[in-house]
Amino acid sequence: MTADAGLSRSNAVSAADVNDLMTRHIDRAFGPDAVAELRVRFEQEHIVPLRGLCPPEMFEQIKDEACDIIDRHGTTHDLTFEITDNTPRNMTTVGQPIIKDEGPLIDAFYFAPVLLDFVGKVVGEQVHTCPYAGEHYVISRLGRSGDTHGWHWDDYTYGIILVLEAPHYTQGGFVQAVPNTSWDKQNPDVYGALISSQVRSYALEPGDAYVVKTNTTMHRVHPIRGDGRRTIVNMTLASTADLQAELTHETNDTLFGGVRDTRVGK
Repeated sequence: MTADAGLSRSNAVSAADVNDLMTRHIDRAFGPDAVAELRVRFEQEHIVPLRGLCPPEMFEQIKDEACDIIDRHGTTHDLTFEITDNTPRNMTTVGQPIIKDEGPLIDAFYFAPVLLDFVGKVVGEQVHTCPYAGEHYVISRLGRSGDTHGWHWDDYTYGIILVLEAPHYTQGGFVQAVPNTSWDKQNPDVYGALISSQVRSYALEPGDAYVVKTNTTMHRVHPIRGDGRRTIVNMTLASTADLQAELTHETNDTLFGGVRDTRVGK
């Protein structure tokens, strides 16, 4: 083993380190004034970037973990969903069961108590890990010109998205959001929401994250153009009200495979 390899291994972040690393980083980077500003912005826009949320000490490792998983296990989709007014999903994805098995840092990031506490302060209410394991975390990549995660809403109240790779906004891949809209699954009306509401756009950089009130904020990722590539980990968080609601997971299960059936013989 070379000296450089030994140094690299000694500095490696393990899943057991993640909560402490995130706690120290959030305390340094997001003081009370910053959190108060984020909360005000979230109240106004129902989406807010969290610049540099991923601790630098673990960013490359979590990026490498996610990219390795999607390189080996990714499934490419070119679909439209009637349930969201026939908007497109041109993307490559990996679902929760594979990540649970092969992504210890992603799993630790999602379940870190400090993440729930921090997001709760930003959105103004207690948040919980999702009761449906298939929506805990998924990986998606837009890597071809025209790839997009088209306009949609989500069933649970909140999403937090960790950006691992992102193109310059001139190559697309930026986030667009329309707050204070509603998802009628029987009669979805994307164009009506666009006409009646303001569309806001947000450019993100690797290491950033963003929180969205996903059940009432119609959102999409603008299509990639040229050689741009965007890789993210999308994580779902539930409000207290969500824990009592009967929610379905149609688009998640189609794109990401839902949860593994662990019954004997399955």
